[in-house]
Amino acid sequence: MKLTYRGTKYEHNPLNPEVTASETRGMYRGQTWTRHYPRHIPQTQPVAELKYRGVAYAIGDPLDVELMMLSKQRSKVASVVESGSANKCGNEIAKAHLTNIRRNLEHRLQVAREQGDLNLIRLLEDEAKQIA
Repeated sequence: MKLTYRGTKYEHNPLNPEVTASETRGMYRGQTWTRHYPRHIPQTQPVAELKYRGVAYAIGDPLDVELMMLSKQRSKVASVVESGSANKCGNEIAKAHLTNIRRNLEHRLQVAREQGDLNLIRLLEDEAKQIA
């Protein structure tokens, strides 16, 4: 349907929601009537963690709230386990790094001795003492 408002033309497409007949029926002046309700599409309430005056609570479908709480607990446990393994991994990396530095220093010292550079040998020996 084309309409005009203050010189602006627009097309009006009214919504025709689906209706369902209810069980409510009656008689009025000899005519039967049935109550019709619009068919609603149920929308789930989003799950959210809220806090009011320091008290934490969650809203939403109880099953979804429980699922959210369980997933948070699992993520906390996973982060604790991961941090412990990260420390172990970090220690292993640090040891490997130190080993590589020592190996590199030994190679540089060997090359300096082959070339007979006494000044470089002295500097590399000082560096070895700092690493040790």
